[in-house]
Amino acid sequence: MTALIPGVCSALTQAVVESLKKTGVKTVTDFITDDVESLAQRCSIPYKDLVAIKRVLLAQHSSYPVLGHEAYSSACSTLAFFSTGCERLDSILDGGLYTGEVTEVAGEIAAGKTQICLSSAACVSCQQRVAYVDTCGAFSAERVMEMLQLQGHTQNPEEVMSRICCFQPHDIFTLFAVLENIRVQLVKQTDSFYRCLKLLVVDSVTSVIYPVLGGQQMDGHGLMVQLGHTLKMLAVEFSIAVLISNNVVFGADGQRVASLGRTWSHIPHTRLVIEKTGRSQHRRAVVVKSSRLVTPVSTSFTIPSLEPDS
Repeated sequence: MTALIPGVCSALTQAVVESLKKTGVKTVTDFITDDVESLAQRCSIPYKDLVAIKRVLLAQHSSYPVLGHEAYSSACSTLAFFSTGCERLDSILDGGLYTGEVTEVAGEIAAGKTQICLSSAACVSCQQRVAYVDTCGAFSAERVMEMLQLQGHTQNPEEVMSRICCFQPHDIFTLFAVLENIRVQLVKQTDSFYRCLKLLVVDSVTSVIYPVLGGQQMDGHGLMVQLGHTLKMLAVEFSIAVLISNNVVFGADGQRVASLGRTWSHIPHTRLVIEKTGRSQHRRAVVVKSSRLVTPVSTSFTIPSLEPDS
């Protein structure tokens, strides 16, 4: 269930959200299924404001039928994939990161998730634009330039870096604001950066979701679902590749699995789990979920470094 979030429309302010919560209306479903006239009386909110909010929510969360041949033609005209900068990873990802899809990289701390995000951003930015959302303060321009050198790109590093726009939200509400701004810019198409945007990186989703999954479980769960919906919407509606990073936890069988539970497992189209092998820069990657491939499929790779591997 998607939580009600201030700012969806001008009438849905923080004060309105708080008033609705006091009457038990916490999610979009709660709001849409409730009687507007009754709600106006219980919350002392103007009837016309509630009607306006309901129209916006219905427009955003309703599904519309599309003819099969139209969907197929649209997919063929917009489909593209981009390299992660690592040939071995590309081979098990059926070529790389696909537009219209959410690809998740999961792994324990220091497994190399951010390195894959940076490598992908460096590779894609040689030709296209990249929006890099850094929620944990791990983005490094120096590392991106190092990746460019390791990948053999000869373009002017400063020119390439100008194609990457980095955002640093540190809570889920600021992240929503960043993603909404990206959506608005993609709709307007007035900024040359967003006209050529082809990769959205969110490193990582867990650092903003974990803090809201405590205490008020329902609200936190709703925010998580809303984030997943937003990322999928951006990928599908604007034909961009979305790359996110996630942590791992130990499952019931003692095996490492991506965190955030079963609900979140339906968000990524492709899930890649990175494992340490005991050797310095060597890693094992396993595709455990894919909409195109038979899984699991795995490979080993090395995190690139300018320093000699010991």
